[in-house]
Amino acid sequence: MTQALALLVGLRKVDATKYLGWTGENGCQGCELDVDNIERILAPSNYDVTILKTEKATRRNVIKELRAAADKLESGDILVFYYSGHGGQQPDQNGDELDGQDETLVLYDGELRDDALNKVWLSIKPGVRVVMLSDSCNSGTNYKGFKGFKPKATPIAPLDAKAAGEMRAMMIHMGGCRDGKTSDGYVGGGLFTMSLCNAWQGGKFKGNSRALYEKVAAMVSAETPDQQPAYNEYGAVSAQFRKQKPFAR
Repeated sequence: MTQALALLVGLRKVDATKYLGWTGENGCQGCELDVDNIERILAPSNYDVTILKTEKATRRNVIKELRAAADKLESGDILVFYYSGHGGQQPDQNGDELDGQDETLVLYDGELRDDALNKVWLSIKPGVRVVMLSDSCNSGTNYKGFKGFKPKATPIAPLDAKAAGEMRAMMIHMGGCRDGKTSDGYVGGGLFTMSLCNAWQGGKFKGNSRALYEKVAAMVSAETPDQQPAYNEYGAVSAQFRKQKPFAR
C-alpha cells in the first residue's frame, strides 16, 4: 500500500535568545492556523501527519522528522513538507548559489539552510514523490539553489537535468514568493496558504499541481501585486506526477 507522510511546520514566534532579541512574532500570528488548514486538506487522503508548532519546530526536530520519512519512503510513496513562518537568507557557504545567498527556514532555535534540506532530498529513494510548500519570505528556491541556475522571469523555473542529477526522488515545490521578496501574513494565516485553501475549495479543485499553482498565484497577485509565488521541479519528475491531482496518494 502506498505510504503518504506529511510534516507540517508552523511558527508564531522564535526563541529571542537565539535571534539577538528578535521574537519573530510580527507577521506570523496566523502560521499555526496555516498548519491546521493544510492538515484539513490532507485529512481525506489519510496521510500520516506529524505537526511541529513553534517551540517544537527546532532545526533538530525538522531534520529528524524529514530523515525518518526519507528512511521509510519507497518508490511510489509521497511526502508533503509544509512550512509557514519567516524565511531568511544567509551568505552562501559552499559556492552553490548564483546570488551568493542560501535561503533559510527561520525555525525556533535558528535558521535552517537550504543546503541542509538538500542533504535530506538526496537521501530519498528513486520514485518517491515529494511536495514542498513554503509560505515564507525568500521561498523561491528555499528547497535548494544551484550554481549556474538562473531563475527566469516566468512563473515556472524548473531545474535542468544536469543541475538536478543527484536528486533520485522527484519534487514539486511551491513557494509563497520569489527569493529576495516577502510573503504577506495575517492573523488568519499567510496570504499564500489562504489562497491555496480557497483554490482547493474543500477538495473540489480539479487539475494538477501546475493548475493549482496558477490559480493560487493569480489570487495572491490580485491581493498583493508585488508578491509572486514560485513553482519549481527538482529531480526526474515524471509525467504522471505532473498530471495527478495535488496530494493524491
